[in-house]
Amino acid sequence: MAIRFLYPCYFHAELTRSEGRRVAKTLAVASPSLVQVARAAKQCGLTVLVEERDVAHPAHWFLHDGRLRVEYAGNKEELLRSVARKLSGN
Repeated sequence: MAIRFLYPCYFHAELTRSEGRRVAKTLAVASPSLVQVARAAKQCGLTVLVEERDVAHPAHWFLHDGRLRVEYAGNKEELLRSVARKLSGN
């Protein structure tokens, strides 16, 4: 199992790929919160550790949106798609 970090910006529909979105626009949502992403990850059966304090995505260092720490055996793109499906309801 590998430790993976998930940031809310990965699922933010209003961001471009170069700004940090990592999922397709069809799976992205408007202004995802850390709590929403954590809930979606838990629905995928993942053990989630929420890191809120003074944690930010390197490209968005000024936002301090927090991040999730999850253990996942597969590749990160599969993980992001499965969490995004739960988040967007698809």
